[in-house]
Amino acid sequence: MKPLLHFCLIDDSAFDLFIYEKLLIKSGITDTVKTFNSAREALKHLLTEGSVLPETIILLDLQMPDMNGFEFVDEYANLPGFLREKVKIFMLSSTIDTRDIEKAKASPHIIDLLPKPLEVSYLKNRLSL
Repeated sequence: MKPLLHFCLIDDSAFDLFIYEKLLIKSGITDTVKTFNSAREALKHLLTEGSVLPETIILLDLQMPDMNGFEFVDEYANLPGFLREKVKIFMLSSTIDTRDIEKAKASPHIIDLLPKPLEVSYLKNRLSL
């Protein structure tokens, strides 16, 4: 049996955070989901927990007030290497803007741009589970 994964959800929608947390837990791939409705708060968490942070998969919303997903990734790029090695980022968006899609695909820090609403089976496939 594979070990359970650790997830961090970053989305300004409380509804999406609630639904995605329940979907991930129900899927059996995790029993631990840390949620943030602010990208800035998630960055603070990464910095304060960095030394004890387990390998983590971040599901990051693109469109958020204050700090959007791309701004989060720009700040994430400045984190220490040992911390970035523990984290995999998947961006979530319903965007059809080709500029956003290309920017996400071009980023070395974003594994993939996943469509909203999140389909756990698609995520499992991308994670090779």
